[in-house]
Amino acid sequence: MINLPPYQQSPESNTWKGMTLEEMQMQRALVQARMEIQKYRINTHLSSLKESTPLLSGGKNSLLGRIAGAFTIVEYATFAVKLFRMMAPIFRKK
Repeated sequence: MINLPPYQQSPESNTWKGMTLEEMQMQRALVQARMEIQKYRINTHLSSLKESTPLLSGGKNSLLGRIAGAFTIVEYATFAVKLFRMMAPIFRKK
C-alpha cells in the first residue's frame, strides 16, 4: 500500500447543498417509470405462463375450466364433506 499524503478538501466542497425541487421531481418520475416497466414485465410474464400451461389458463378449454364447469355447487359441497370426513381422523388427538 502506498503512503500518500491526506487529500486536502476545501471547506466549500464538504457541504452538500441537497437537491433542487426539479431534481427531486425527476428522481421520482424515474422511479415511477421503472415501477411501471416492472409491472408490465410481470404481467406479460404471467400471461405467457398462463397460456403455456393448460392447467392454469382461465379459459373454458383449460383442464381446470373443464373440471369447474362439470360440477355443480351441490357436488362441490358433497366432495368437501367427504374430504373432511376422510381427513378428520388424521388430525384428531389420541
